[in-house]
Amino acid sequence: VLDMKIVAGKPATKTPRFSAYLHQVIFYPYWHVPRSIAINELLPRCKKNPHVLNSMNIQVLNSNGTVVDPGSINWSKLSKKNFPYTLRQSTGCDNALGIIKFNLTSPFSVYLHDTNLKSVFASQKRYLSHGCIRIEKPIELAQILVPGKVDSNFLKSCSKGQKPITEAVKEPVPVFVVYMTADVVGMQVQYFPDIYNLRQ
Repeated sequence: VLDMKIVAGKPATKTPRFSAYLHQVIFYPYWHVPRSIAINELLPRCKKNPHVLNSMNIQVLNSNGTVVDPGSINWSKLSKKNFPYTLRQSTGCDNALGIIKFNLTSPFSVYLHDTNLKSVFASQKRYLSHGCIRIEKPIELAQILVPGKVDSNFLKSCSKGQKPITEAVKEPVPVFVVYMTADVVGMQVQYFPDIYNLRQ
């Protein structure tokens, strides 16, 4: 029905193999920064310059879910073991998830989503994510999953501050994430690099 390129996890943050159901489509999603990324990648940057979060449109939420001014936080006292905050990127076209997120019933916190870096699909090597799967044609996929609910003009307008809109998929769709280093293309077997070094 629909064929497209994807971006998968880096060798250090592999996309897992699993089966699940796709049950929700979210337009203008927040990106809730995974804790591993928050403490390993963003915390060191915040210690040097707390305002780096503002340039990335990332909000700091306390344990009550209240937005906190990053300039009011003593970042030097925080550590990997002492980080009582959640980081959340505001919605919009510059969001890391793009304008559409497809939720899965996966135990790995992995999902399909749009991306704000469309140029990566032109590359032959697309192992760039932290494990989630970026997809090339998110609007087209949403139109199939939630027909009549997709306003492409609204999505492409990049509305700032738009609250997320969640649409349930009428009949959840099975999703199978597989890793194949060989496939039949036409009448010939084609081999692919074993990026994750899983072929023993």
